[in-house]
Amino acid sequence: MLYVFKGIDQLPDDFIGTCSCFLPKWRLDQMMAYRLPSDRKLCALAYLILVYALKKEGVFYALPEFGYRTEGKPFLSNYQDIYFNLSHCRNVVVCILSDREVGVDVETVFPYDDALAKSVCSDPEYLRVSWSSDPNIQAKNFTELWTRKESVVKWRGTGLNCDPREILQDNSPDIPGQGYQISSHYIKTGDFYISICRNSL
Repeated sequence: MLYVFKGIDQLPDDFIGTCSCFLPKWRLDQMMAYRLPSDRKLCALAYLILVYALKKEGVFYALPEFGYRTEGKPFLSNYQDIYFNLSHCRNVVVCILSDREVGVDVETVFPYDDALAKSVCSDPEYLRVSWSSDPNIQAKNFTELWTRKESVVKWRGTGLNCDPREILQDNSPDIPGQGYQISSHYIKTGDFYISICRNSL
């Protein structure tokens, strides 16, 4: 299940101080390691949404603890068989819970940059992104594709450790031979894309 929080810029100034009262020490340390208040809010809020998601799903019994795989991807060390992933952009935080490995990415639609698109897209992807002369359509096409690639990287848990053009994804929900499925969603109220990558059934 996917959980989305919009409107981070509307959180009160004392939000960080309030969170400091009940966040576990390890998450509080992670939050305070950020220099900017906006980043501290995102860190705290992502954890709170995870707690909310676990409660909403009816499986919450303790504050979630993170373990980290060899590649650095976090997992819930005290919740067996529950997979999760977090992502945020300027004013949105998303959390997903799943019964299988999952990765999620959220991005506000950003202005189209042709040089960036050429460095990220395979030739067929570039044609799909740039087919229109309308910069707004190009921006939406590229943002969607970027979130799809990021969701694959987050599903793997490897980080962007290869040429982005080699991250296989297309417009079909199942990627033959790759072991994963991708779905993308455009949220008009907020102008952002969410893409989810998870193990194929």
